[in-house]
This record gives sequence, C-alpha cells and structure tokens, in this order.
Amino acid sequence: MNEESVRSSSDLIRWLKMLALPSWAKVGLAAIMLLTLANALGLLASGMLDRDKDAIAAAVSILTVGLPLGLVVVALVFGDGGSRKLRQLTTLVLEKEVPTAISENLVALTEGPLAGAVVAHKAQGFIADYTVTTKPLTGAGARLEFRLELNVRKVNVVYWPAKQPDHSDARKLFESHPGLHSCLLGAEREGYVLNPAMTNSEGQGRRGCVFIKTLHEDFLLSPAQRLYFAQDLSFFLRGLLEASVNHD
Repeated sequence: MNEESVRSSSDLIRWLKMLALPSWAKVGLAAIMLLTLANALGLLASGMLDRDKDAIAAAVSILTVGLPLGLVVVALVFGDGGSRKLRQLTTLVLEKEVPTAISENLVALTEGPLAGAVVAHKAQGFIADYTVTTKPLTGAGARLEFRLELNVRKVNVVYWPAKQPDHSDARKLFESHPGLHSCLLGAEREGYVLNPAMTNSEGQGRRGCVFIKTLHEDFLLSPAQRLYFAQDLSFFLRGLLEASVNHD
C-alpha cells in the first residue's frame, strides 16, 4: 500500500469517526449490511449446491471484501472510539492502582513517623483528591494532601503544602526547603515539569504546586506503564512525607 492510499484510508477513518448519525440511519445501515451478508451467504450456499464455481467465487469475493469492511464501519460508526474503556481505566488508576501503590510503599515502615500510613481518596471523573496520614505508636505523625488530574496521557500532580508560603513562587518553595528540593530534582528526572506559579484552591484559600507530566501514548492501555507510574509516584509522595517530617 503506497503513501497516498494510507493517507486516503486515514482520512476515511477520521471522517467516519466524526459521523453523528441519527438512530434511523444507524438502523438502515445495519439492515443494509445484514442484507448484503445474507445475500452473499445465500449465493455461496446455492453455488455449493449447484456446484457453480462462478457463484462460489463471487460469494467469497463479497464476503472477503464486505465482511471486514462492515466490521470496521460498525466499530467506527456505532462504537465510541474506546472512550468508555479509557474512562474505566482512568477510574482504575485513580481509585485503585495509585492508592494501592502508596500503601504498599509505606506498609513496610513499622517504626518512625511514617508508620501506620492510611490513604484516603475521593474521586470524581478524572480528578481525585488524596490524603495520606501516618499514625506512629510514638511521636507526631505526618499528613500529605495532593490531587491527581489524569487526562488520558497527561497528568497533573497538585501538591498542597502543609505550611502555606507567603508567596506564589513554586520553585522558590522547593529550592528553599532541603527535603523538597531533593524531591523536585527527582521528579524532574522522571519528566515532571513544575509550574513556576502556584495554583489557588477555590473556596479553600490555599496554594498548591502543580507538576505536569506527559505520559506514554498508550498509558491507560498498558498495565506496565500504569504500574510504573503508580509506583514511581508513590516514591515521590513518600519523599514529600519524609521532607515534611525531617525539615519542617
């Protein structure tokens, strides 16, 4: 297949995806496809009974070309482009895989201020808010609040500092704090970009630091990519917890 044919096929697929057919048109299209398939099968059956090679060849040709094309058209016109599956996987990442990774990262800590970690979350669509609290047997614990905004292949990690700064310079906040600076360097090595301006939380009067990362093209569809993201994020959050304990 030459380059011009590939371009034409891509344009056709893009056009089909943009179709918004009414219900009567969808029913009509399905009826036509079923009628064509039935005629081809009938022609094949009669050709085999009559031992008519020409009829058999014609039926096979219709089925060979029409059946795959029909399946493609059905998937593109009647389907939702996989958006429902992507939404389900987004929920899986936010409500299960990320909390599980954080809990597993901290569960081995039975002593010290990070012991007894509990992860709570509240998700709505592609946005989830998390609170990680530790309950050590002795001494003061730690508390971390953050938000994830997952947009198929891009994620925003919003970190809400426990001690609110008197400025809106996110990089200054991290660079002036030894523990946070180390977390910043590690996050940047993993491809996160820190928005230099802190964001404001509506109705809560607090500022947050936003880390932005572009994920793999097939992030949601790849279990390995999702697992790496969740586990890597858990180490970053663990560093933020340790920084809040050791340097506040």
